[in-house]
Amino acid sequence: MDDLDRYLKRRGHSWVYYRRVPTALAALDSRAPFIRQALGTRDLAIARRARDVLAAADDELWASLTLNENIDRSRTRYSTALKRVKAMGFGYTSAEDLARSATWDELSSRLEAIMPVSTPPEVGQAVLGTVLQPQDRFDDAFRTYIEGPGKVVLANKSPNQLRLWKNIPKRAIRRFVEVVGDKPLATITREDAVRFYRFWLNRIMPDDDAEPMHPSSANREIGELRKLYREYFSFEHNDKERLNPFLALGFPEDGSDPRPPFPISWIEQKFLTAGPLAGLNPEARGVLLAMIETGCRPSEICNLTPNAIVLDADVPHISVRNRRANDKKNPEVKEFGPHEVKSPASVRTIPLVGVALKVFERFPEGFARYMDKAGTASQTINTYLEENGLLPTQDHTLYGLRHTFEDRMKRATIDYEVRMGLFGHTVSRPSYGSGGGLLWQRDLLQAMALKFDIEVV
Repeated sequence: MDDLDRYLKRRGHSWVYYRRVPTALAALDSRAPFIRQALGTRDLAIARRARDVLAAADDELWASLTLNENIDRSRTRYSTALKRVKAMGFGYTSAEDLARSATWDELSSRLEAIMPVSTPPEVGQAVLGTVLQPQDRFDDAFRTYIEGPGKVVLANKSPNQLRLWKNIPKRAIRRFVEVVGDKPLATITREDAVRFYRFWLNRIMPDDDAEPMHPSSANREIGELRKLYREYFSFEHNDKERLNPFLALGFPEDGSDPRPPFPISWIEQKFLTAGPLAGLNPEARGVLLAMIETGCRPSEICNLTPNAIVLDADVPHISVRNRRANDKKNPEVKEFGPHEVKSPASVRTIPLVGVALKVFERFPEGFARYMDKAGTASQTINTYLEENGLLPTQDHTLYGLRHTFEDRMKRATIDYEVRMGLFGHTVSRPSYGSGGGLLWQRDLLQAMALKFDIEVV
């Protein structure tokens, strides 16, 4: 790759031809000690072609200087090479667009640049706009990503995780087509990307009485299009430096979380007292109760396998972990399929105390009804809580139990790094030791465990 991009340097967003003049010829070449020639393009492919023209011209010029040949003729050829590079610096424009809108000066410059018989055919095609640009669209880029660079990234997702992951780029592509049109990727301009941005701007800050949408929705869709554009040209055309029209487009997010924590008194009276949750099916009720004393995400609880629930150890615990598709020795992969946890920090072991321990004693095999169906579990629970007046406000959801768990650990003065480890969040320093060990962690959690009616389980 270094050889492929020899004599090329970036200056801002554009490319420069940068080359040392041979020391022996420094007195004869006024450009010594270094040649710096702006190529007038951000496109790496065009810069490479321009570099080849200049490098060949320099080689010829220096050979003439060394052999005392007709130096004036060599300099003339070099001047011609510079004109060819200048034409390339216009960037690629299709022949149709040139015929429709190019000025005579631009056309004549391009024609003059390729007049020498030594002009490589590919240079002539690039300058005259006759190179066929790829016609692939975002749907093609999406398929290319899944079958190519994204294949390893997506390999460990469960079928439901993969379905949910695909929904965002599919929705982004569908909306882009509605707003801008189903254009070939190579023809998408910055103006197109800004048009899509303005579409979202009008939804985030509507002029009428429409409900404003959250900036995160826009950022996700713009981000997916940016990624698909980048990965397509990098993977399919080895064009890693192509300027991305979606670059630096996005909206600030205030970081507010619409899912507030539940008051502890509410949990004790509504969830840990027999009666209010009696109408919820046992497995959904188990998921909710397990979250209270583990702080796990609903998806982590729902996807626990029997081997991840350890009750016969000195410290009963659950293990949140990946099931990797290529782990052929793991029988759980064959039985339950692959599953990917949210992040490396989410892989952890959590001691079982209080109501969570009783839940897993009742469901030692996990929650088969909701394996790879965490969304269904959350919807079932949230609907039940809402319909039965078990939510303190309309902003509360099941996920708020996780936030309450963190608040309770703070009030119990549990060390920050231990809290982050139990919670499954990244600590910004290298990890050492075992976080104090399961027994110590169990005692910390036991000290803050809430009282509950055994009948609630």
